[in-house]
Amino acid sequence: MNSCHAGLRLLPALACALLLAAATSVLAENGKSDCDPEDRASWPACAAGNLCLCAADDVEYRRDKVLLNDVILYQGGSPLMVRAKHAETPSIDFNDSTWNLSGGVLARLPQGQLAATSATVHIRMGDLSAATFRGTPATFEESSAVSSSPGAAISNVRGSANTIDYDASGGGQVRLIEDVRLFDGCKDIRGAGFIYNLTQKNLKSLEPAAGAARERVHGTFQRGCKPQAPATGAPATNVTPTGPTQ
Repeated sequence: MNSCHAGLRLLPALACALLLAAATSVLAENGKSDCDPEDRASWPACAAGNLCLCAADDVEYRRDKVLLNDVILYQGGSPLMVRAKHAETPSIDFNDSTWNLSGGVLARLPQGQLAATSATVHIRMGDLSAATFRGTPATFEESSAVSSSPGAAISNVRGSANTIDYDASGGGQVRLIEDVRLFDGCKDIRGAGFIYNLTQKNLKSLEPAAGAARERVHGTFQRGCKPQAPATGAPATNVTPTGPTQ
């Protein structure tokens, strides 16, 4: 893999493509590669606050877009990381760009992590501002570092849905749509759509589309149960709820 780095500045797609291509011969001479998706220590250094990119050396620059494979986007000094087998973007601009990802999509955020088959990610000012994750299902797991909230009705949340929208504004929230299941170790909740605020620990049902009938919410609550924080270092893709079946 090769790398291309940028802070809060415009990085023209062609320039980055040329840099990635030029790095190929260096890696070949050294006989090694970087950016092992499973080993962050292998990724090139990224200054705190900068958003950096690592991709395979078969980057393809077209007139209207850039195609990359084995992509990792990561932020220095932050847990923020997004990776996918394939990526397509009109511009490698970390001030304002949209990335269409597919194949083994995984996103790690300060608030948790998401896994999906495909995703559309929006980058604003060197940060992930919003994203839509799609799968059958896509999954979400809240980080144990931010899940403690005394008195919260629901916490340590794991969930799945066909579509999960993430919005970083206001501390972050996830919007789960279609065939939704949420589980916090004690409560197993199912429905057509929910919004979960990661800061306030609030969960509410989505309003149905105009003209659509309301769907009932189903839940199972275990008596005397106390939710446990997610285990540190749990497998990244093991985020499917495993609560009681109905």
